[in-house]
Amino acid sequence: MNYNLRKVHRYSWLFIVIMLPLLIMFSIKDLDFSSSKNTSLQSEKSSAKQLIKVAENELVRVSWLQKADLKSVEVILKTPLKSASSLVYTLTKSGEKGILIGPVSTVGIYQFSFQEPLEGIVIYDTLKETTITKLLF
Repeated sequence: MNYNLRKVHRYSWLFIVIMLPLLIMFSIKDLDFSSSKNTSLQSEKSSAKQLIKVAENELVRVSWLQKADLKSVEVILKTPLKSASSLVYTLTKSGEKGILIGPVSTVGIYQFSFQEPLEGIVIYDTLKETTITKLLF
């Protein structure tokens, strides 16, 4: 490495050392790290919802919620599903699958807007064409 390359190398590293902390500072200055605000907002959101019906088994917990005039179905998967493609359907009075509500895949909380009265839900594997679980309200 000759003198000119060493000089360029020194100044480039000096520039990086000065600019990197500035870039990091400007990138995080607008982020909100206050967790107390987030928890109060979540409690306000949850208190505004009215629970209509709940059903639960070892695989899934289903809640039918109402917020103002909007009704929603909240599906909480407790354990992973063994199927690759699973859909949630309404359960008809005869015990068969009815209207498609939405897809579920991994463990977590899924919310779907739904206006019709529910008798229950069916989680159905579309690839194997088998019923995974049924829940009645």
